[in-house]
Amino acid sequence: MKNEINGGCLCGAIRYHAKSNPKWISYCHCKMCQKAYGQASGIFLGFTKDVLVITKGTPKKYKSSSWAERSFCDNCGSPVGVSYTDLDSVLIGTLDNPDYWPPNGCHLGIESKIQWDLIKDTLPQWRTEDDPDFIEAIKASKVEKQ
Repeated sequence: MKNEINGGCLCGAIRYHAKSNPKWISYCHCKMCQKAYGQASGIFLGFTKDVLVITKGTPKKYKSSSWAERSFCDNCGSPVGVSYTDLDSVLIGTLDNPDYWPPNGCHLGIESKIQWDLIKDTLPQWRTEDDPDFIEAIKASKVEKQ
């Protein structure tokens, strides 16, 4: 890995390291992300399970849906990321060096995109229900309930 991926929350109580490069770096415009992060969208680095290692502290978790769990620092309130059954992610703003990791994936949740939030790149744009990772997370959450 050319550039290490390290990061954490605002107060430094939570720190993490990624053992390999992200699977993708994408925007999410869904209503849940808008509410959770107080922004028009969130930018995430997505990793397969067991790639992200918490090196300091223990993030607090909030199960925001049957398929997603959001993590944050219970000291400073900084959101850290979102986990699914087979995927973990961190928000780009929590990285120590975000300049090394420009988005390369897509824009998700465009059905909820705020009108004035203009997309000026050529990344693919998907509705939430068309996102392959979302589809897998939904399938996995249904299997877990059985």
